This record gives sequence, C-alpha cells and structure tokens, in this order.
Amino acid sequence: MANHPKPSAKNEQGEYATFENALKKVLSVPHSALKAELDREKRVRKQRQKRASGHASRAKG
Repeated sequence: MANHPKPSAKNEQGEYATFENALKKVLSVPHSALKAELDREKRVRKQRQKRASGHASRAKG
C-alpha cells in the first residue's frame, strides 16, 4: 500500500477559507441581480426558439 502524506492543518484551513470566501460571494449577490440575469436568459432562449421554429416550419413546407 502506498503511504499518502496527510494534508497539513494549514492546507485544510486554506481550503476552508477559500470555500468560505466563495460562499460569501455567492450569498452576497442580491436577489434582483439574479432575477435580472434569469429574465435576460429567458428572453434569449425564447428568441432562439422562435428562430429555430421558423427555419423548421419553412423546411417542412
């Protein structure tokens, strides 16, 4: 069996601190910003569907 070195406590603290910082960034984003981004993506998806359906309907006819 191979002996793997145990991570140092410093490394674990560093990884946890990195995780905490990332979590704080995620949680600090206001709901309105998330809602605006989701609405923008919905509009883009809807426009793509209209274009795709238009091409498909012409090809059938």
